[in-house]
Amino acid sequence: MKKWRRKMNFEATGLPWVPTSPHIPFAHSAYFYPVSGILGELGYMSIGVGYTLPFEMFAAEWIKAEEFANALNAKRLPGITFRPIHLKPYYSVGQGKNYQGVQIHLTDFAKARLSDIQFHVMEVAAQLYPEHKVFDHAPKNRFDMFDKVSGSDYIRTEFSKNHRFADIQSYWTKDENAFKRASKKYYLYP
Repeated sequence: MKKWRRKMNFEATGLPWVPTSPHIPFAHSAYFYPVSGILGELGYMSIGVGYTLPFEMFAAEWIKAEEFANALNAKRLPGITFRPIHLKPYYSVGQGKNYQGVQIHLTDFAKARLSDIQFHVMEVAAQLYPEHKVFDHAPKNRFDMFDKVSGSDYIRTEFSKNHRFADIQSYWTKDENAFKRASKKYYLYP
C-alpha cells in the first residue's frame, strides 16, 4: 500500500486491473456496480449484464430510449448523463430481444450519487410507463434479495406507494455521515 492514498481511484494507482467478476471486467466497471446492482436483483430490467455494458445501463422492451434519456437528463443529477441506447442482450434479462434504454455516463465521480441513480430510473420509468412499475411486475420471488441488499423491506414497500425517490431518500441516506465519522478511526491509510 506504499504511496496509496484514500482519495485515489484505481486508475491513479498505475496497477493493472484484475477482473473481480466476469461482469466487472474493467476498473471503471466497479463504479457502475452500485449504480444498478440493487435494481438488477429484481431481474426486471436489463442492467447490461448479458451485454457489453455490465451495470452501465437500464433497458427493457417497453422503454423508448430517447424519451427515457430526456426525462432522466431533465432531473439534472450531478455528475451523470444518460444516453439513449438500443440493444439486443446476448444472455440474461432480455436475451435476444430488442431493448431500448439508457447508458449511464459518469461525468464527475466526486459529485455523482451512485446508488441513488437506480431509484431515479425506477421513478422515471413509473412516470413514463405506469403500466410497467417495477414492483408491480418484477418477479415476487426476487423481492427477498432486493430487500436484503437494501437493508430491509422498507425501501421496497415505501417506494412502491408513490414510486418517488423523495419518499425514501432520507431513509436511504440516513446513516452516511454517521458511518463516515465512525469508520475514520479504523482507517489504516490517510
